[in-house]
Amino acid sequence: MKYSKQRSVVLEIMKNTYDHPTAEEVYIEAQKVYPGIGIATVYRNLNQLAEIGEINRIPLGNGNDRYDGHLEEHYHLVCKECGRLQDLRPSKDKMSKLKKLAEETFDLKVGNKASFNAAIMEGTCDNCRKAKKAV
Repeated sequence: MKYSKQRSVVLEIMKNTYDHPTAEEVYIEAQKVYPGIGIATVYRNLNQLAEIGEINRIPLGNGNDRYDGHLEEHYHLVCKECGRLQDLRPSKDKMSKLKKLAEETFDLKVGNKASFNAAIMEGTCDNCRKAKKAV
């Protein structure tokens, strides 16, 4: 893949945020740095970066994928009430145990390892739980 200024802008945005932005949110940030960038260019570059493993695409099932520029193994927690997405980073020991369980449970072939970069768990965040209690 050849270098492009637009792709480097998109990648830089992804490496500097932990917010798991949508393509539209990346587009808004990219326009601040590269005013002539188009939304289609942002979508295309996010997809290309995800395909080559520079970022992760997080499909949430609502057609509004999120993106993550941090490739170290971790989980994603999504609130089923407000849609907030956040990282969960267990210790290496706990991650190792979870990977072993996944590999045994899913009967992965030898040489294939479980990847947790896009693993998603659903629940209710603290803010939504507190809001429900207040009502």
